[in-house]
Amino acid sequence: MSIGRKLLFASVPVVLLWTVLELGLRITGTTTAVERDDPFVGFAGELPLFVEITEPDGHTRLQTATNKRRFFNDQGFDAVKQASTRRVFCLGGSTTYGRPHNDTTSFCGFLRASLPVVAPSTRWEVINAGGISYASYRVAAVADELSAYEPDLLIVYTGHNEFLEERTYHAMRDRPRWLTSLDYRLRGLRSYAALSSLLSAPLATDEEHQRDVLAAEVETRLDRSVGLDAYTRDDALAAKVIRHFQLNLERVIETGRGVGAEVLVVVPAANLTDSSPFKSETNRAQNEAEFEAFYSLLEDGVRAEREGNLEAARQSLASAVDAEPRHAEARYRYGRVLLALGEAERARVELEAARDEDVCPLRARNEIVRSVREIAARHETPTVDFPAILSRHSNGTARPPGADWFLDHVHPTIEGHRVLARELMNELHRVGWLDAGPDAHDVALQRAEAGVRAQVDERALGISLRNLAKVLSWAGKTEEAARSAREALQLLGEDAESYFILSLDAAEVGDHDASVALLLETLRLDPEWVKPRLNLGVQLAARGRLEEAIEAYDRVIELDPKHRSVHFNRANALARLGRMREAAAGYRASLALDPADVEARTRLARIDPSHSTMEPRGLHP
Repeated sequence: MSIGRKLLFASVPVVLLWTVLELGLRITGTTTAVERDDPFVGFAGELPLFVEITEPDGHTRLQTATNKRRFFNDQGFDAVKQASTRRVFCLGGSTTYGRPHNDTTSFCGFLRASLPVVAPSTRWEVINAGGISYASYRVAAVADELSAYEPDLLIVYTGHNEFLEERTYHAMRDRPRWLTSLDYRLRGLRSYAALSSLLSAPLATDEEHQRDVLAAEVETRLDRSVGLDAYTRDDALAAKVIRHFQLNLERVIETGRGVGAEVLVVVPAANLTDSSPFKSETNRAQNEAEFEAFYSLLEDGVRAEREGNLEAARQSLASAVDAEPRHAEARYRYGRVLLALGEAERARVELEAARDEDVCPLRARNEIVRSVREIAARHETPTVDFPAILSRHSNGTARPPGADWFLDHVHPTIEGHRVLARELMNELHRVGWLDAGPDAHDVALQRAEAGVRAQVDERALGISLRNLAKVLSWAGKTEEAARSAREALQLLGEDAESYFILSLDAAEVGDHDASVALLLETLRLDPEWVKPRLNLGVQLAARGRLEEAIEAYDRVIELDPKHRSVHFNRANALARLGRMREAAAGYRASLALDPADVEARTRLARIDPSHSTMEPRGLHP
């Protein structure tokens, strides 16, 4: 028998076994990897955002694929575009999506409600194709797909996610296309999904994909990402990322124009005034003395600002900026003080510098904002300059945009989305798409906009704001987190998680009494929640209420006997009360859980009843 025949006969049982396995997995409900997740848009290109479905009446529509709905709104439109229809696709990242809410109150949602008012003779289809955490090269891949669906207009809002995507997907993007295609095809097999789950090592890991939600996703899986430590200053990489963005934006414009569609570009805007940088790094300090001198100036400035001594804050922070001009937090704090002193133009310079020097740049840097304007002008593409629009709406104060327009670092308020939708219609009127601008239909538009707001589920909105507060708290941005938590409480009423987030902000500014009160409210609503119970002990100890702190720690031990911090903190409180034998037992309990805890071992060896500076370990956000 020839070698070919031997191989053929040998492969038959393998194929049969694989077929039986696939059928068995299908029957048991095992899904394929691409049905669960999709890290392939922009890489393999075989998996569409929209899939064709046939309704019971035989009408065919295109609908958002099930596996895409984790990052896209569920949208649908006619497979065959009807006469007199104008089909509008909104592309971009989570701002386009409508985060932290959804499509309903996004600028796409407002356009969907408003365009029929301004141009009633036209049948409008406005489809939200914004993907959470999608960077420009993913947006370009989506545009490639949408070009097959007879678009009349592409509205593009992108630029905030460029460095997020670079960090997350560089391995997949840089590997050979054939390997990515192979990975995609294997992920279409249930047997591969099952094997991947067993081995936890698919060619493109789920962990890689989960990391792309850092900028905007509001789920607790953020805690499982590598976090801000993955970011360090890299100017050479930044230049490459910005160049890549420029190429992708040009690609989107050319894709739309190539199928006869108009393209309208939005210049991205961000919260400058009320969103602190995610991560800062010093650039000049070379030794410990220089580091200490800089951080002393920064801390003095922040303390003076909190105490209302703005002139002292200005002096300290100006010196800090002189010492470390690339430290994002120093520039931000200085800008805020200048703004409080009424120097809005100088404040804008500092606040924009803070955004641009953020080591974890989750807001579009000036180079990206400038690139959008320049590329749109070069291609003669209609543009809506969102930062300029917000400046015009600042009532002549020149105040940089902040919490008045943004819920967090980049996501507009519902009012911000409404204003953007109006400006988009103004631009469509200017280029001849609309016979009249929105101002000519203001009364009717107000009714349509009120209808959009009426669709909002206030409880769902409150939950979105609470989740946003949790993300901001995770990122260490307690002030912004507290702002979102207060808004959530207005919609939800009493809410344990919102009270807990407010307690962290109170502790951050040194208001321990307020923190204790908020923690007690939290525990009234959720008595068995360990973290606030532990933090209550920490705050009581900070106020010298040691017996009460020990009671709180005892309750934590009842709920979670293996909690590492609680035994250490309880021992510290006992030592401050002079109960040394009990303190020693506490340090031993801490060491039993973590034998490598040098601090607990040292304190056990050197218990001193007169030592009153044994502070508990920090709060647990």
